[in-house]
Amino acid sequence: MTTTESCSSSISLRQPYGNISTQCIPGWHRRPLPKIAIPFNSDHGKRLFREALLSDGLHGYFSLAETFHTQAEPSYCGPGTLSMVLNSLNIDPGIIWKGNWRYFDEHTLRTCDKRKSKDNPLENVLEQGLTFEEFLYLAECNGASIIPYLASNTTLAHFRSAILSACTRRLDDIRLVCSYNRSTLEQTGSGHFSPIAGYHVQEDLVLILDVARFKYPSHWISIELLWQSMCTIDSTTEKSRGFYLITKWSRDLSMQCGVNNCKDTNEQNISTEKVLCSSDESLSLFIDNHLRSLTDSISSFESLIINILESLSPMFIQQTTKWTFDIMQKYRLNSISKSKCFQECQCVNLFESYPSFLPENINDSLSNDNANCKKPCARVTRSHVHAYAMPTKCALASFVELFEMDTNRKLYEKLEQMNIEQYLTITKDKSMYLFAGLSSIIDDNGMTKRIEYGLTAIFFYALRTETFLSTIDLLDSSNVSVELKDEINYAKTCFGLL
Repeated sequence: MTTTESCSSSISLRQPYGNISTQCIPGWHRRPLPKIAIPFNSDHGKRLFREALLSDGLHGYFSLAETFHTQAEPSYCGPGTLSMVLNSLNIDPGIIWKGNWRYFDEHTLRTCDKRKSKDNPLENVLEQGLTFEEFLYLAECNGASIIPYLASNTTLAHFRSAILSACTRRLDDIRLVCSYNRSTLEQTGSGHFSPIAGYHVQEDLVLILDVARFKYPSHWISIELLWQSMCTIDSTTEKSRGFYLITKWSRDLSMQCGVNNCKDTNEQNISTEKVLCSSDESLSLFIDNHLRSLTDSISSFESLIINILESLSPMFIQQTTKWTFDIMQKYRLNSISKSKCFQECQCVNLFESYPSFLPENINDSLSNDNANCKKPCARVTRSHVHAYAMPTKCALASFVELFEMDTNRKLYEKLEQMNIEQYLTITKDKSMYLFAGLSSIIDDNGMTKRIEYGLTAIFFYALRTETFLSTIDLLDSSNVSVELKDEINYAKTCFGLL
């Protein structure tokens, strides 16, 4: 937080029509960027911007730029970043900003965090700023679909895939926000939030639109250095910092794209199915040009699967990231809305890791066997539990159960035998993780592997078409369950393969 200093020496300021002398000018007028950061408006920064634009690394930039917001207070980097991101996603706040206009700024943000006053959602933020969890609360309370990623539970490859999704998707439907330590970047201050607006793939740099524009200008920074700054421990939470992927809620995440859902849609009345099915980046051309020949030259199933994974491009990664984002959100919300009691999944002890997620009435019901369990919901309210309070083995259990059905196990078991998880980080050039929409805020390593097996099975079922992988019997999904077929068809539509 910026403070003023007393001073006694006189200062002379050069002006076009003469010098102005004053005894004291308190405070600071901006800060110079350290050498490790490249100013956005420098010749180098402009060259990077031009090259990133030509390589499709700035699809998220323009929506953010037109809503670029300077945080209203020195400690409001979190609320300022969130306001800017929500406006860039065209989310309606539902309340008046000024005059007759509905628009987000720090003062129109609402909270359902039980620790905060309804009338003062940014209580204590002026003095203390926002923590990683509080930003998550605030985003969901204001209508965003958000997935948090603690740096301690993810990898640099995971982060790079999130960057690809936020910066290279032509649909421009997802944002990336980083919570990082400025001191690691040789900047003054400590914890800070800002959105990522661009990616220079050749030099592995990201463009930070710093919301503290009174302090530092926008700049390009190394991905690895930014990752290191997120791995630092926040002294308030005693946990690492991290990043978030943020998008708009689909109108009905329970809807699935069937084979015919994306056809014959009345353009005057776009349906939910059409929203979920929208894709202008079909993978068909990449399959034809880069993957189809693999089926001719490789004999074993295992080698074929591994070679396909190793051949995937960044365009594949950004699409699989958004696909896994949507499917993981859907299963988390469904499992929470249908749950009867926390004791059923025997995960109560893990809630102790994140006590702030638990409202008082839930704590009471956990300690009192006679109390009625409160059904949790996806949003944080004063009487309900946040989706990410539930450990992964509870929240995503219904997804894993899909592959416990006999009709759905054949490919799943084969991938499990192959230990397919070791091939999901693609290292052809720069490391990327195939399913970056998967996040576990509470570390459940065993469960994560099972989810990866299931996602990989759906991924390869979806890649199979009449002209690609059609002779591989293990990838024939004609006999799987209806529920799994729905997931396969949804993946196909996300990849533009229907």
